[in-house]
Amino acid sequence: MSVGALSHSEVTAPIIDWLISPASGDLHAEAVALAGHLDALHAPRGISHAQFHRCIELFYSRALQLSGEFRRSLRSMELPLAADWLASASLMTASLLRIAQGFERVLSNASSGAIRTQRRLNETASARALRLLCEQFVIVCQSGREPETSLWQTANRLYYLSRAEAGAAQAAGSPAETALFTYKRLLGIAALDPRTMSPGELDWAAEYVSRICGQLHVQEDRPPSLEGAWYWIDPADTAEPQACNRQMPPERQKSKLIFFATTALARRAAELLARHEGGRGGPDLEPSELFPGVVPTALLGRMRSRWHAPPKREHPRRRQQYSVEACVGLTSIWRMLRGDKSAAAELISEWDVVNESPGGYAIIQVKGAGSGLGAGMAVALRREPKEAWSVCVVRWLRSGDAGQLEMGLQIVSKGAVPVQVGFRLSNDRSVSMVDALVLPVLPALRQHQAVLAPSGTYTSRRFSLVSDIDRLYVAQGRLLSLDMQTANVELFQFEIDPYPL
Repeated sequence: MSVGALSHSEVTAPIIDWLISPASGDLHAEAVALAGHLDALHAPRGISHAQFHRCIELFYSRALQLSGEFRRSLRSMELPLAADWLASASLMTASLLRIAQGFERVLSNASSGAIRTQRRLNETASARALRLLCEQFVIVCQSGREPETSLWQTANRLYYLSRAEAGAAQAAGSPAETALFTYKRLLGIAALDPRTMSPGELDWAAEYVSRICGQLHVQEDRPPSLEGAWYWIDPADTAEPQACNRQMPPERQKSKLIFFATTALARRAAELLARHEGGRGGPDLEPSELFPGVVPTALLGRMRSRWHAPPKREHPRRRQQYSVEACVGLTSIWRMLRGDKSAAAELISEWDVVNESPGGYAIIQVKGAGSGLGAGMAVALRREPKEAWSVCVVRWLRSGDAGQLEMGLQIVSKGAVPVQVGFRLSNDRSVSMVDALVLPVLPALRQHQAVLAPSGTYTSRRFSLVSDIDRLYVAQGRLLSLDMQTANVELFQFEIDPYPL
């Protein structure tokens, strides 16, 4: 029997056998198998519309399970991903998008009468497809890549398909709102700018958003005022949602825009933080081994701030093309500033600046150390050996197909002094000293000196400070404000306490 004459069951039998078989513990092999069986499903061999629908439903369950395993594995990884993980993550995300688009094909078949319409098919198929797009978006960002251009157009089409069946009068919270709930989840994650998070932070944030995303407000009418935490998205475009305070929506548009506000998400996050500070927060904000390197209270505080007031672009970017030296990581910067010449070659790498503004840079790796990077890390930068080092914090990361990295940097200081600081450990009188940097006053940013230290250093208002660069100097500092907390560092302003305890 020729391939073209194979019956429907003979074509789909190997696919279904794999879909209902137990999953392999090898995620790389699973990603390859998933992509291969999807190729077989889409091969032009006469699979009936009904069988395609059945297979897509089975692919949904298998892919959802596999995407959860991928997200958990990526939590503890640093960028750029190893070649095998980058290849597998790329296969996985391409398959998730393909299955979501398979649900669109099912809906098209139902609309044309090719398959028998099921009750609420628009709703259930759209909801499942949108769920996969959420998973795809998270894994793409965890792996440091840019989402596919078709993601947002696909998501917007699915949103409209589900709403066409639900109707405007459908009560909120009904089963017909499932697709809307999942669409809100995708919008809520996108509003956080996932590129600014480590893989572990992003997965924690995605889990949290899935619990509260029903609070996000979506509407298709232009709000009377676009001040505050309003975003807009053009369903006909491939662009991600835009914050109105960064780019205003066009006044006249052929397609109707979608607007959403994240104020309610910010309010819920603030309530949880307040309960935690009052000792009534429960385990939700406790650090967990399941999310290595994640400080939930600091992360949720950043999420609340972004949902409450999306950051504005204060300075225009100017395209540039010049080389710089970079020292990556707080420990490496500390060693380098102390004059560890023997380790200078391994501590300093070469990068190219591609654009800059008064507040930061975007740089691309040229050669040298380019592993172990993550959003929120400290990076020191200088153009000439005679210049002072600019201390920056990584705002976002992008990873190219060849392992090349691009980083967005926020300047936090011009120059720094390596010191050691120590906070008293709870009721214990002992002090654990850690390597840190003292940053000078910057009138545009802060009115006092600051300390850049590893995340988790700050535990009380007073701390000890030791410097031995020119001479031994010991003082007690008093913390004034905690200005930044990431998964890697924290920055706080301080003053020298004239009346040490």
